[in-house]
Amino acid sequence: MTGPGTPAGKPRTLLKPPFCRESELADIVSAIRSEGCRAVFVTSENGFGASTILRELAAVAREHVPVLSLRGSHSLAKVPFGVMAPYFSTVDGGSASIRMAVLRAVLAELRRRQEGLAPAAQARPEAGPDAAPASQGPAPASQDLPLILVDDAHAMDPATAELIVSLVRSGTVNLVATHWSHHRLPDPLPKLWTAGMAENIVLGPLDQEQAHAFCEAMLGGRVLRATGWHFWSLSGGNPLFLRLLVTQAVELGSLARRSGSWSVDPNAPIHSPDLEEAVRRELRGISKTASEALNLIALSEPVEDAAIEELVGPAAVRELLDWHLVQYGAPPSRLLGLANPIYGEAVRDMVPMTQSRRLHEQLIGRLDDDPVNTEAMLRRVVWALEIGIEVPDDRLLAAAVLASKIYQSTTALELANQIRGRDHRLRATVVRARAHYNMGDYQGALALMESTVQESRNHQELLFGSLLRASTRSALGMPVDALAGDAAVLRSKGEELAQANPAEAEAIRGLSESGALLIELMMLSRQGHYSAMEAPMAGVVESEGMSESAVRLNRAMVLTMDSERLTAQGFPEQGMARAAEAYAIEHEEDNDVFFLPETILLRHLAAAMCCGDWQGAAKVLEEFSLEDGPVVFSFGGGANVVRGMAFLRGGKVADGLDLLLAGVDALRLSDPQQLLGLCTAMAAYAAARLGRWELAEQLAGAYVEGTGMFVVLSHERAYLAAARYLLRHDAGTPVGLVALADAALAEGSTTLELNALALALELGDESVVPRLERVASGVEGQWARALCGYARALGARDGQLLAAAGEALAAAGLFGFAERALALSVPLLAGAGNEEDLRRAREGLRKVAERLGMPESGRVRGTTPKTPAATAGHAAAGHAAAATARHTAGQTAVKPAGHAGGPESTRLTRREREVATLAVDGRTDREIAAQLNLSIRTVEGHLYRVYAKLGVGGREDLPGIPLE
Repeated sequence: MTGPGTPAGKPRTLLKPPFCRESELADIVSAIRSEGCRAVFVTSENGFGASTILRELAAVAREHVPVLSLRGSHSLAKVPFGVMAPYFSTVDGGSASIRMAVLRAVLAELRRRQEGLAPAAQARPEAGPDAAPASQGPAPASQDLPLILVDDAHAMDPATAELIVSLVRSGTVNLVATHWSHHRLPDPLPKLWTAGMAENIVLGPLDQEQAHAFCEAMLGGRVLRATGWHFWSLSGGNPLFLRLLVTQAVELGSLARRSGSWSVDPNAPIHSPDLEEAVRRELRGISKTASEALNLIALSEPVEDAAIEELVGPAAVRELLDWHLVQYGAPPSRLLGLANPIYGEAVRDMVPMTQSRRLHEQLIGRLDDDPVNTEAMLRRVVWALEIGIEVPDDRLLAAAVLASKIYQSTTALELANQIRGRDHRLRATVVRARAHYNMGDYQGALALMESTVQESRNHQELLFGSLLRASTRSALGMPVDALAGDAAVLRSKGEELAQANPAEAEAIRGLSESGALLIELMMLSRQGHYSAMEAPMAGVVESEGMSESAVRLNRAMVLTMDSERLTAQGFPEQGMARAAEAYAIEHEEDNDVFFLPETILLRHLAAAMCCGDWQGAAKVLEEFSLEDGPVVFSFGGGANVVRGMAFLRGGKVADGLDLLLAGVDALRLSDPQQLLGLCTAMAAYAAARLGRWELAEQLAGAYVEGTGMFVVLSHERAYLAAARYLLRHDAGTPVGLVALADAALAEGSTTLELNALALALELGDESVVPRLERVASGVEGQWARALCGYARALGARDGQLLAAAGEALAAAGLFGFAERALALSVPLLAGAGNEEDLRRAREGLRKVAERLGMPESGRVRGTTPKTPAATAGHAAAGHAAAATARHTAGQTAVKPAGHAGGPESTRLTRREREVATLAVDGRTDREIAAQLNLSIRTVEGHLYRVYAKLGVGGREDLPGIPLE
């Protein structure tokens, strides 16, 4: 069986999407269980999973209560009780008797289903549409009531809506109804809201972590971070689009399992008939003018709203905004863009060429020739090429440079290939090289750049791409001598150009010399000769005759290399400051592309890790968007290295191994900063620490020494030496680590010496303790300070010192060493009879053991630990328990917010936390209700439950209490 988007003769891939709305399901269950709430309205966009929630709720709820499922239909929206047809056969008489007949049929169906339940679920009070209000006598518990589930309630006829409202008001049933955000609910359903009997839950798009978990569950295996980001960003977090994208990519072979992990080709086409049909369904019902406005925005986004309104009128734009098809940029921007990237891909393909040309003629004259927004410039250049309009070379080059910067590598190549004139040919070649570099094709990048120096006609062309060329040689693992040759060629060609242009000779010589010195600094970085760096750094800064742009570039590079030098020599805190200063320097557009800001990133992260500043490292990762932007395809494996090392140093070896194995897979595809060796060595060490000998042997055997900066190389050599020590089952001094420490001492690289000694101590060699204490005392950062205190306490064998060292180590995140220090302190304190210190040490040891035992991998990646749902005393609790049990087994990592274990009765729901947080901020019940679209009664009910769960008397007791 074949289908749309599938190559002929190839069967469709059967990939089952996981349930990804457990958090929202738990919120619905919590709302139904709450006092006074009888209805929940789920507001959603198409494809966000509202229908799936109802199916899931029905599947687990029908074991406890009768469930009737209805579905609104536009074709039946004007037929009274049309959607009720499955529950009655014939109805005779006038409209009044029709209503009564339908009501009787519904009640009879509920009774029939009630009788089919287990005996424990059958005992419930009888209720009907004329039952007394709760205030006049006992009413059935909310969680014991039958459920009516209505999908697409916006398309339900008013007669059915009125009947359901009467059943809800009388306490006969609970209601859960879904509706699209841009469609109004039929009367009188909204009256349940105004009466305070309903809550509203709005489904948002999946966030990046949820989308990644969705992909892993759907594919049944580990998915690379870059691949998860790719599908999340393309789908806009829409689960329907996400499913279609993943399925299509598997069918076309652009998504495949490689080296144990699923990885995607980011340059593969994403359009398919399935996606186009899904978008067409979503666009059904918009007006003709709104459709034309959507086409204009898709072809030119981001685009000023005034230009679109001038062509099609403001009403069309308002309609698109109301339908959530387009959105504005961050205030005060008036630029409109599509709300989901898939809309752009689908809509642009649906617009015929002749219509696209007509729209271009209508719109382009109303837009600025040189838009401030560079992404708009790129889209309009691509649009012009698509419809056959000639674009000048300088504009093509600017667009190609931008595409390269934002990692649209295929687009960058296509644009650069359109450049024909000689004036921009060399720069176009370097743009193509950078595109290949972005895609991990370093050999292709270097082949393009080999002749650019000799072809240079002026000093701007001479230096354009020189740093990229040197970085590419390192990425290819070429010998250091190749960099020395680059520096010599740069000086020689610079002198040739200077003699040919006497008026600019001074500037040309200054630029070529500073460029050669920068390459030599990169060479010293690879060799680890940090003490030799200061002279060339001074030479770069003192070079004369350079433009302001070149001065800024040189200063940034000098600060970056100085960051690495300081980090290696024992001053990582100063190294972090240098890297931050380098990144803050603004550059020309051209330099920003080819200067490689990622070079700064790596030095900044190295400094943070050598400081033991895990939070600082995480902040750098976030600031550079290393895990949530297109850069993730080239540099994303580096994030696994950073987080994996943090886990290893923290003693959380199993969690570190999971991250490092994923990092190895990612770095085998793209490794511009030469981190594969370090990642492999750390993974081998982690596997050996865990006793996974076969895996450790495989990793150690696959290890190839990296050719990046020496700070990285030194660490990878140390971890590999430690792994081999464990694999040989050696005892005593790990001589390989001591030799590395001696080599670092000879170079004055104090931080690298300390790392080797710390690993030796981690392996149990206490003979290094005196030396470690001495070395650590001369290194900046909390990592070194905590190790110094531990070494001092070990040498003294003092219980109080060891306990204090354990606390300091735990505070620094070094839980493995902290556990050892506190364990050693306990018998010493017990022997000394110091009961208070002994109690504190035992308590500290318990807390450290908990931290080491906590499943941290999910928490660091942004998901919550997997925990079983609470017991099911009532039907609603049963819903949550069954859902969580089934989907935890299905590897779905999306859990209700705050789901951290413990009794159900003491855990706040997401809505309860929202209400409590606003109450702590000083908002009144009325203000909270207005902000969250709740009734005041619902807000009061949430607050009462919060007080009960937290054990407080009222609002005034909430400040200072954790709400997680």
